[in-house]
Amino acid sequence: MPSTWSWTYTGENIVGDVSYDAFVSSQPSTSASHDYEIMIWLASYGGAEPIGYGSGPIASPIIGGITWDLYKGPNTWTVFSFVARDTITDYSGDINDFFGYLTTNEGVPSSYYLQTIGAGTEPFTGSNAWFTVNPYTISLI
Repeated sequence: MPSTWSWTYTGENIVGDVSYDAFVSSQPSTSASHDYEIMIWLASYGGAEPIGYGSGPIASPIIGGITWDLYKGPNTWTVFSFVARDTITDYSGDINDFFGYLTTNEGVPSSYYLQTIGAGTEPFTGSNAWFTVNPYTISLI
């Protein structure tokens, strides 16, 4: 899944993240229950923390030449969050590399189905926030 994404984020006292967010299921349906959520945080602002943060990272893989801290935690499903150590505002990479890492190293079955994938921000608090995205691309191949 090659992807490119450029963005800017401004505001006051922002707490939030900028991330890709994907859901995976053992069932071939977009409406089936999720088994996994896979987040790829390109940025974290104001102390925003992924699920599983309190337990510390379970790994620090280098994917696409970038070091990520990987967190794992429970929601109704299992959440894996790759958090870039440094803010990335101009990303170009293959999202499949993250899925490959999880199937090889964390036991996520390669036979599972991608239900949805999106990109955006999760703002928690702040004011006068502006999130500007240049057209982004993601190709499912």
